[in-house]
Amino acid sequence: MSSISSLSAAVSALMSSQTALNTTAHNLANVNTPGYVRQQVLMKDNSYMNPGRNATTGFYVGLGVDIQQIRQIRDQFLDQAFRQENSRQGFYTAQNNSIEEIETILGEIEGESFSEVLNQLWVSINELSKSPDGLETRGALVQNAVLFINRANLISDQLNSYQKNMNTQVMDMVKEINSIGEQISKLNGIIVKQELSGGNANDYRDQRNLLLDKLSTMVDIKYKEDMKGSITVQIEGTDFVTLGGYNKMGLTAAEPFSSLVKPIWTHLSSTNNDVFQLGGVINSERDNDKGKLKGLLLSRGTKQANYTDMADETTYLEKIKPSIIMKAQAQFDKLVHGVVTLINDIMAPNINGTPPTQDPDGPFGLDGSQGIELFTRKSVSRYTGANYNEEDPADPYSLYSAGNITVNQAILDDYDKICISGTMTDLSDNSVIQDILTKWQEPFSTIEPGLSSELNFNEYYNDYISDIGNNGNSVYNKMANQEQMVIQIHNQRSSRMEVSSDEELSNMIKFQHSYNAAAKVISTLDQMMEQIVKSTGIVGR
Repeated sequence: MSSISSLSAAVSALMSSQTALNTTAHNLANVNTPGYVRQQVLMKDNSYMNPGRNATTGFYVGLGVDIQQIRQIRDQFLDQAFRQENSRQGFYTAQNNSIEEIETILGEIEGESFSEVLNQLWVSINELSKSPDGLETRGALVQNAVLFINRANLISDQLNSYQKNMNTQVMDMVKEINSIGEQISKLNGIIVKQELSGGNANDYRDQRNLLLDKLSTMVDIKYKEDMKGSITVQIEGTDFVTLGGYNKMGLTAAEPFSSLVKPIWTHLSSTNNDVFQLGGVINSERDNDKGKLKGLLLSRGTKQANYTDMADETTYLEKIKPSIIMKAQAQFDKLVHGVVTLINDIMAPNINGTPPTQDPDGPFGLDGSQGIELFTRKSVSRYTGANYNEEDPADPYSLYSAGNITVNQAILDDYDKICISGTMTDLSDNSVIQDILTKWQEPFSTIEPGLSSELNFNEYYNDYISDIGNNGNSVYNKMANQEQMVIQIHNQRSSRMEVSSDEELSNMIKFQHSYNAAAKVISTLDQMMEQIVKSTGIVGR
């Protein structure tokens, strides 16, 4: 073997060791970089040379070592499994957050619950039956009525506010998804360009994979990489990141006249360009319970719901029940509407649609008043002249609905106007109050349309809370199971992908020794060649 070939082998070893040292140093420098995957230098034998004249002798001399690849230590199957389970965890996390917020708003976990407020109203009505003409008992009724309505309105406002907050989250998430699509598209171009020119684009691949991890939390994705290194991504079966670009999501009204929005594909011209199809059953068996954005949309619903949305069974089952917030709004409003109209219709009954100002059977106030309701709508009075203003489902301002009710100012100003006396001659008559108490205990509604068993107010609210709690337990268990699965897969990925400082320091020592050995070979060959030159007498001629 000639000195020149030996020098070539030593130089290749020196350069390969230097590359390995640089890669190890790069790993150590990025030990805390999010999404960074450790890199490894793969070496291979360089070409061989037959120094003899006869090629069949089988005597070959190696020409050193060559860098085959600087690869990332990734497991594509773990990546895919992580993103799939991460997407499902995002879905149930969004739903669990919604239920926790509802429970906090209702105050059933900590603080004064709505059930206590409802019970106080019942107690004050019961006490009033013992002393119908007493100003103290009348005052207690008014105070508890104010407390009841204020709390009902507050809960309604908070449910509506949280729904609007979720709507803002939807808009922000769509914006973030578009940003990720743009970034992945740009990284595709950089990676293809660098790798086609023989460069190393591993750091850019890390950035792209980190974006895919983030995107998988928000939506259900499918992706594939072509031979050039470019990745295409689909969201819910529709192309998102394509070769050379990406398709942007837009926003439109979730339903006509709604202030809530839903995501659509702007590149699709058809009317059915929704990103998500939420009309069917969504569960793990159908493998469509993925993505935080879908979880948000399903929890939020398409509008603010009220008790009128429970009138039709089909509408309720298809549009209201699938939404955690809309279902809570409609069922809660049904209870509030039931309590308010029960009391109003007994204190201020409508005789053929007109106020009972000439009804000798009452009920009367202490001052002889008739037709004065305890709870009134904020913008629509009970009567216009002699005509009762009916509730119109198309006009939310006409409804005795939570958020649209207040205690009648006339009664706040004068307790004598509370119409609970059966006759003008006997103001202590409690028959009107007894009628309220009796009807309070009677069934008034089912918890959902289509069910056979009707419930009274207390039973209804207990079932309402139980249903929220049971649903919350189910969703929480699914979220917790997904969280454990994601952690398990993440740990498996991390054990392969993440940088180990101890391992890299060990590699650094190994490659440093290799580098030093190659350098010493080169130094020795240099001395040998110098001696050979001197011995031949070439120097000095």
